[in-house]
Amino acid sequence: MTQSSPPARIGSGLTIVKIALVMMVVEFLIMLGFYWIEVQRLEWELALMDACLLAIVVAPIAYLAFIRPRDRKIRAVMLEAEQARLDAEKQARIDSLTGVLARRAILDELDKEVERAKRYGSPLACLMLDVDHFKAVNDTHGHQFGDKVLHRIAQVISDHCRANDHPGRYGGEEFLIVLSETRLEGAISFAERVRSAVAETSLDADDLRVTVSIGIAEWQAADGSASQLIAEADRALLDAKAAGRNRVATR
Repeated sequence: MTQSSPPARIGSGLTIVKIALVMMVVEFLIMLGFYWIEVQRLEWELALMDACLLAIVVAPIAYLAFIRPRDRKIRAVMLEAEQARLDAEKQARIDSLTGVLARRAILDELDKEVERAKRYGSPLACLMLDVDHFKAVNDTHGHQFGDKVLHRIAQVISDHCRANDHPGRYGGEEFLIVLSETRLEGAISFAERVRSAVAETSLDADDLRVTVSIGIAEWQAADGSASQLIAEADRALLDAKAAGRNRVATR
């Protein structure tokens, strides 16, 4: 069975509304006539009954013709606004260049994981990753190529993360990776896999490659805060750089 096109359906709806309006006017005139006769006869009960019957007939017609379509429009507008709000929140959480969590979002996730580790005593590791000699890459090949490098490294990191891990861009060429339910040994193994994968990734037709340095810190109950965990991972990153780059260091 073929469905009518939207204009045809709209035309049918307008026809129904017109018929309903005509019926309302006719009934209203009839009611006035009966009402006048009945009032003259002092038959107030019949007049009141007519008024009630008219309300019963008119109310559904008015609802279907005017109120219900407007309610649907209002609900549609509200749904669109809610979807726009959710989309905006999602965009605010994601770094537009790399596709991983933005700085504020990754810090929020770290705060949540630290609180969970405090409550349940579960292991937690934090990694700080930095692209080696990234300024030289930008100066030599341009910022667009530098953006491509960051995007590709973010993909490599994400490919090695589990569903409950949280990779994010901390700022510039630095990435913060939160590994939940992970002890130091597991974090070292993860970091070495990522470091090796980045070093083996070809970035252009000339087989240009970059390396990364990674610092790791394991959450300890005595530390007590996410900022302390980040500071320890950052110090470990500085150790990796001082040792020659393209390596993993721990604290």
